Amino acid sequence: MDGMPNRVRVTESRARDHVENIHIREGDDLAVGHRNQQFPEFVWAAGEDGHHGWVPEQFIAMTGEREGTALRDYDASQLTVSKTEELEVLETMGSWVRCRNDKRVEGWVPDKILEPADS
Repeated sequence: MDGMPNRVRVTESRARDHVENIHIREGDDLAVGHRNQQFPEFVWAAGEDGHHGWVPEQFIAMTGEREGTALRDYDASQLTVSKTEELEVLETMGSWVRCRNDKRVEGWVPDKILEPADS
């Protein structure tokens, strides 16, 4: 979705994919694996606590062939959403949008199920 508005409406209900997600802090050492074929801006990474998941490549400074350092805090949690729900847009990364719902819960939502909310 080009030119992401400040608020969006969900067009299709969707439950989050994972319960345990990678959470990293700026400066964390990461083990870095393969690139996501569907979402090439993401790479598989494991944090110092052993949790692993998809992390935007631009959030990692590579320090070796399979090692890197987190350039910023990142939480890969997805948001469970309901059709017609309106969300606040916080940031976009490729075809994923980090949103906040009216209960102040934040998480990532695929842009293919979002449309601009009416003003």
